[in-house]
Amino acid sequence: MKKIGLIAITSLIFIMFGCGNKTAPKPIAYPHIENTSNGYTPHRAETFPLQFDIANGTTTESNDKNNGWINIKYPQYNATIYCTYIKSNNLQQEIAKSRELVYVHSKHSSGISTLSYNDTTKNVSAELYAISGKVATPLQFIATDNTSYIFRGALYFNSQVNNDSVAPVVEYLKNDIIQIIETLNHK
Repeated sequence: MKKIGLIAITSLIFIMFGCGNKTAPKPIAYPHIENTSNGYTPHRAETFPLQFDIANGTTTESNDKNNGWINIKYPQYNATIYCTYIKSNNLQQEIAKSRELVYVHSKHSSGISTLSYNDTTKNVSAELYAISGKVATPLQFIATDNTSYIFRGALYFNSQVNNDSVAPVVEYLKNDIIQIIETLNHK
């Protein structure tokens, strides 16, 4: 009987002290993100002065009053590409301002890479900036006809995100921005 009591007391001590407050939580996991884009559709709004292709599954919103901006929304990624159309007589000054907006992020970024595009048949040139690190806009672009307008855009996520977790989405949207640039036409 003493032996059973000793085993019971020992077991009780192990249970009480063995299951202390030390718990091992599961690590944070991120869901698998897939590219849901299944092609592109021409965006040819009557009130917007440019035409280009946008990914299927996106929605757009624009200002009909001054034709100056359009937002391309990706509800499945909780992201938006905010685009601005600027008609200008001083195009180089507008391009310089737009580049300043890109390089403002250099303080917080771990690097900025540039992809250049030039189509002499459509008279469109562009620069796509991939900004890595803890920045608000991981992708920005500037496109122009080199004579009268500039079209710039910046990708924002609608909530605070971990850059590593949205890296696949940024890569998908980078391809969508390239599609916008390559299909860009002035009306």
